[in-house]
Amino acid sequence: MNQPNLDRLNQFLSEHKLPAALLSNPFTITWLTGYAPPIQTGPNPFEGGPALAWCHDGGVTLILSDAEAGPAGAEGVPVQAYLSYTIEAPAAGPSNQAEALARTLASSGRLKGAVGVEMNSLAAPLHETLRRALPEARFQALDGQLEPLRAVKSSSELERLRAALALCDLAQEETKKLIRPGVTEIEVWGALKARLEAKAGRRLPILADLVAGKRTAEIGGLPGPYALQPGDAVIADIVPRLDGYWGDNAGTHFVGEPPVELRKAHRLVLEVLRKGIAAVKPGVKACDLDALMRGLIRKQGYPVYPHHSGHGLGASYHEEPRIVPYNGMALEPGMVVALEPGVYLPDVGGVRLEDVVLVTSDGCEVLTRHLGNA
Repeated sequence: MNQPNLDRLNQFLSEHKLPAALLSNPFTITWLTGYAPPIQTGPNPFEGGPALAWCHDGGVTLILSDAEAGPAGAEGVPVQAYLSYTIEAPAAGPSNQAEALARTLASSGRLKGAVGVEMNSLAAPLHETLRRALPEARFQALDGQLEPLRAVKSSSELERLRAALALCDLAQEETKKLIRPGVTEIEVWGALKARLEAKAGRRLPILADLVAGKRTAEIGGLPGPYALQPGDAVIADIVPRLDGYWGDNAGTHFVGEPPVELRKAHRLVLEVLRKGIAAVKPGVKACDLDALMRGLIRKQGYPVYPHHSGHGLGASYHEEPRIVPYNGMALEPGMVVALEPGVYLPDVGGVRLEDVVLVTSDGCEVLTRHLGNA
């Protein structure tokens, strides 16, 4: 259990006069409890759906299948488990989950007034379970309201993030060693993933852009059969999940000597990234940080990148604060933010560089180290 985050949630519920809340967003549940559902093999066909968390009287109960009761319980969280796989009867995960939710709600007694619910990620049949179990309650949507709480990390979250980011730095070093003329993108990726999993000592869910040559002008994509050529740029944007928390960084590497325009673009993107990092401090608005980095690219006459300038990082690989033009959220100490400007030249190639920083009381700490000597 992540007690500081539970304390923040309970304070939120008290301020909004909510005696209880049902959480269904898997990222919120990881943030609150430390339990991260397995995602390497996709949804479990024997489960009713993603885990739920019932928050009442200052505590939390996880509602999930017996297949996950052990890992969840290891985080120190009470569990209401339901039957998943069996050879004795047809699979009935959804109805079993609904019954487990009903049992949990019944144990809380009669609740009147507003109860908070993450509606957007709650399966439709469970809305009916809620209504029947709490007939005197009304349900208040929490969607979008907990993300600001998640943006400021606890010490245990920072520990997990640092470990995941260390894998990202290793990934960039290994990519430099693996790229050479004739090797394909997918061969680089296969070797890279194996090395990261060997380092972690376990299988890792990993999101990645790994593209080379003119494909780098398309911003990103999955690795494919393209064979690297001398002078090619290789964008490696590597995002592994370790113990429920996501790392992220991006490097652009070259197979030998790159074309002059890509070398120039690389110098510019690195300069913009460093100026963006220097601007990070409490009180700076996400939109202003975005405008700074885009403006520096535009000032040099390059096309402005179409993606975000950065994003928060935590139980999700993309969360608040989003460093985008519309977002007026102010940075706060404890936020972890990835910054990733880029330059993309059609029919030539692209460059993206990304570092992750921790907002401190008077600036920031750079958590990724792969560009330290660039």
